[in-house]
Amino acid sequence: MESSELDKPEVPWPADAHLYQPSDGNQILLPELSSCLAVKTYLRMCNLPFTEKISENAEFMSPGGRLTHLPLLRLGPIQTFAEFEPIVAQVEIIQDGSSLNSWMTEDQRDDLRSLVNYVENVFTLAEIHMIFMDMVNYQLYTAPRSEAAHPWPLSTIRRLDKQKAAQRLLKVYQWQDMDNDQVLHELGLCVGALIDQLEGNQSEDFFLCGSRPCELDALVFGHVTAIMTTKLPNMELAEILSTYPRLLAHCRRIDESLFEGKLLATGDNEKPLEMLGK
Repeated sequence: MESSELDKPEVPWPADAHLYQPSDGNQILLPELSSCLAVKTYLRMCNLPFTEKISENAEFMSPGGRLTHLPLLRLGPIQTFAEFEPIVAQVEIIQDGSSLNSWMTEDQRDDLRSLVNYVENVFTLAEIHMIFMDMVNYQLYTAPRSEAAHPWPLSTIRRLDKQKAAQRLLKVYQWQDMDNDQVLHELGLCVGALIDQLEGNQSEDFFLCGSRPCELDALVFGHVTAIMTTKLPNMELAEILSTYPRLLAHCRRIDESLFEGKLLATGDNEKPLEMLGK
């Protein structure tokens, strides 16, 4: 990444850019964490400063979205954007010709958008399915976190609302009747496509779409990091990712370059992630 291209003085990035998310400690759910990590990684790749704000009401502050409604990016006093793809689209508008993927051709950018959409859908739906439809994960992980920010009986109402919203979303994408094996199969197909991207490059130092990073690298890093560092009762998502060392090595290189290698230490599935927004 060439910082000289990303730090042009005419880029109107506000000084008061704030990124809102729920607490990592006891509230945020795996798909939400993945989206938050992906956005934070992307903003760091773009050399754009932001201040992380932890808020129990981050989801209710969100202007909406397709999948998780998080994180919420507030640019100045008025503009707000939520989720990975809308935030990336807004950053590209702000940065114009100096955006992270400006080195690509228009056809390459179109292909990239399609791949980003596919990867985000598959990873997020797999995460949602695994924490809401797997009953062990739901009872021991999802339910307590869904209730954490609210007193009873609002906590129970909120948990049921999130469960119903997850079930509706899975039904829209026709994932509601899948079992865990089918979900892992879909995730494996997606990861296989990413491995093909990596193997299409001639050097292990290259990124998913070439010699420079792009939003796909940030998105994949966010999901892989969240899955590998979230302690679930059923760790099948992490187990299947562990069978793709090339993908993990790619994510560890991003970890080392942006986060001093603190997030994906080998064999550590309980590493705290609070340093990401600092």
